[in-house]
Amino acid sequence: MIKTVGYWVLSCLTALVVWLVFSFPSTSQLHPSGTVRMVLANGDRGAVVSLANSTRERSRNNSDPTLPLNDTSSSSTLRVITKVFEPFVIYDNGNYSGFSIELWDKLAEQMGVSYQLQGVDTIGQLLEEIEQEMADVAIAGVTITSEREETIDFSYPYFESGLQIMVSAQNRSLLGTLFQGTLSILLTPALYYAIGFFVLCLLIAAHLIWFVERQHNEEFPKSYLPGIWESFWWAAVTVTTVGYGDKTPKKALGRLFALFWMCAGYFIFAYFTASITTSFTLQGLRGAIATPADLHHVRVATVEKSAAQEYLQDNRVASILFKTLPEAYQALEDERVDAVVYDAPALQNYATSEGQGKVKLIEPTFQQQNYGIALPEGSIWREAINLTLLKLMEDGTYQGLYQEWFGMSTQ
Repeated sequence: MIKTVGYWVLSCLTALVVWLVFSFPSTSQLHPSGTVRMVLANGDRGAVVSLANSTRERSRNNSDPTLPLNDTSSSSTLRVITKVFEPFVIYDNGNYSGFSIELWDKLAEQMGVSYQLQGVDTIGQLLEEIEQEMADVAIAGVTITSEREETIDFSYPYFESGLQIMVSAQNRSLLGTLFQGTLSILLTPALYYAIGFFVLCLLIAAHLIWFVERQHNEEFPKSYLPGIWESFWWAAVTVTTVGYGDKTPKKALGRLFALFWMCAGYFIFAYFTASITTSFTLQGLRGAIATPADLHHVRVATVEKSAAQEYLQDNRVASILFKTLPEAYQALEDERVDAVVYDAPALQNYATSEGQGKVKLIEPTFQQQNYGIALPEGSIWREAINLTLLKLMEDGTYQGLYQEWFGMSTQ
């Protein structure tokens, strides 16, 4: 009897302990991921970024498998990636700031979501992580292109930009100046058009004089190749007024053609020299680079997997690719390249800060482009982000942020 009562009491105590354990709030319930949102609400962006940076590798490689992927409620913690792209993304003392970062802060606050901000080094890595769904959102200065739209999704555009050309403002060394001038001249299409036209005229004259003189004039051999070569020589020395006299037509028809050729030669040779002179003069007046068309003649640097690279490829401009923009800046300073082509806001920011006095920009911008927030294909967050972005634009929040960072209105 006593043994039975003991078993009964023990069972009751066990049930009581189990009830207490499951009824008491767990640590995760007391401290949900919404803690990050509380920090955002207090405006302490630096604390948010520091938290994100301290958990960068852990959150990237060991994401919580219980994280709701189809729920846009505030309980979801978004994995957001970015890269330095001043003035849109600035990294300083472990903290991120900039126009895009502040815009995303306001978007996340309006949406009621928390997030972990992670940094990557290159635009290629940023796009790859979004494409492979290693991150939920990418915010920096990501250009919306048709090629990128094939593998990832974008929000509505939030910034209108374009490409620009940046060149060195320093005087080149004598050797560099000579090399640049010679290269520009040799790569000028007008030079080869003029040479081609001149050679074509010489070949036509050579065939005509050879056909007339070949039967009775041993100075123009009957065999085709030797005959054309000697005739080409005669046409060249005649039209250039060198006139060595080592070959002369014998027949009346040949001499009549020679007289015509000597007169026509003044115009043909004058056209040739005028074309070359004009080409050289224009190069000297306008400098090596004045428009995007001049990029065909110089060494151009840009960042790999960028919108600028796509533009240069589409326009058949050879380019030297770098992983990061600072590497391209250094190549320009070292005279390893003649120009850098990239997004105008980034180049303008560098030209007015670190590059002031060292570089100059070629106006105007070209190849209009728009920045958007990048997301994996079919992301459930796209509609919410678009809706919130439109609200920020309508209530004046976006305009105020734009004026704060760029000193001008969006209107």
